[in-house]
Amino acid sequence: MTTSDTDPASIDVAASAAPDGGAWEQQLLGLIEERSDELLQLAGDLIRIPSENPAGDCTEVAAFTADWLRGKGVECEVIDAGDGRLNVVSHLDGAPGERHLVLSGHYDVVPVGDVERWDFPPFAGDVVDGWLRGRGASDMKAGLAGTMFVHALMHELDVPFRGRLSFAAVCDEEAGGNRGADLVLEQGHLDGATGAVIAEPAERSHPTIGQKGSNWFRLTIDGRPGHGSLQPLHGTSANLLAARAVIALQQLWDLVPEPPEDVRQLIADSKVYAEEREGYEPGISAVFEHVTINIGRVVGGTAANVVADRAVVDVDTRVPIGLSREQVNARVREILEENGIEARIEPQGFRSEPNWTLPEDPIVETLVGALRELADPDAQGVLQWASSDARVFRAHGIPVLQYGPAELSTIHGFNERCRAEDVVLAAKTYALTTLRYLGTADGPGADGAGDCGDGGGSGSSGSPA
Repeated sequence: MTTSDTDPASIDVAASAAPDGGAWEQQLLGLIEERSDELLQLAGDLIRIPSENPAGDCTEVAAFTADWLRGKGVECEVIDAGDGRLNVVSHLDGAPGERHLVLSGHYDVVPVGDVERWDFPPFAGDVVDGWLRGRGASDMKAGLAGTMFVHALMHELDVPFRGRLSFAAVCDEEAGGNRGADLVLEQGHLDGATGAVIAEPAERSHPTIGQKGSNWFRLTIDGRPGHGSLQPLHGTSANLLAARAVIALQQLWDLVPEPPEDVRQLIADSKVYAEEREGYEPGISAVFEHVTINIGRVVGGTAANVVADRAVVDVDTRVPIGLSREQVNARVREILEENGIEARIEPQGFRSEPNWTLPEDPIVETLVGALRELADPDAQGVLQWASSDARVFRAHGIPVLQYGPAELSTIHGFNERCRAEDVVLAAKTYALTTLRYLGTADGPGADGAGDCGDGGGSGSSGSPA
């Protein structure tokens, strides 16, 4: 069985070895299939509401999300962080249980860019030839729609799950702001959560269960101005110093990480996945074992005939498991000193330590197990090199993984889209994960279904979160 020749709807999941609630599984999966047009309409409605970040105003999409939930009879709270940064949180409480699952996603999207370079309207939100189209189709309004849909279905059917099920739609993710998931978690809206699923884009068979650290910073380098005709005999060019710094900082690649023993197999599996599935050139898997350095922006000087008095360099480094941000930043300072470059170093943007959830954690095992039945028996969790709200959940001690429908090659680009069938698959995966992770009060073995156990955990720079 392969991903390409398997129809998720054709698998008799009700006959699987689910521990609890087989009848509920059958009913939920059947309804998601029957009402797939409604699910895709919801995804399209979200896409058609512009919520580009920057500027980051999510007022309209937050209002739509809250109104849609309330229209389904689901209570929710809108958390206003100002400047159009709004979050929507909803809770459903079941029978007594130890577990608390969060289904989450962000509804801000990156800017569409040059509209003329799209082959269809950027906010189309339609389905054409089996593809859901528009900004956010992959990142990540289709996935968010799936979590909303499942959350509402659990309420509509009055499924007797155990514990608590929460839904969180957040803002401020794309720009690394702190008024989305950070604020929701800091204010205690998701207190007690034992596991979370974020509907971030993922390859169809490979949820992401860990990510490199994110370490952005700005270098400000001062020179001594003078007449351009006398350079290099007079004046000190900040631009030349910046150029030297840019070249020297490539040495960060040579730092050697020392990952914890229990993560090394995950790293090895992720390297294989990257080479075989990601579609990049051979050798891309080295990204998991090195610090990457992107010189994103360089600004310096005032005119061609003036020796530059100041240069500013914005740098994005990503930190592999086995190193910390402080180790990377210490090496940055050493490199600059070795090259005689004085610079102010200021943290910017995304900042997080490497973070992960072990494959043995119950939430990972549950979702991956569901995905193996629905789509691919070889499905497994892997690492990613990007950053997301998962870092925030793990920082709060909440095991989390990411799985959502996507055409990965279109993320943050023109003509963003994802397969409609993958939107349906993701919703089914969320439904099975919810039922099996929380358990049902009327299913076989219900007495023990909600115990958390110690099947795994989250990590950050090698330490439990």
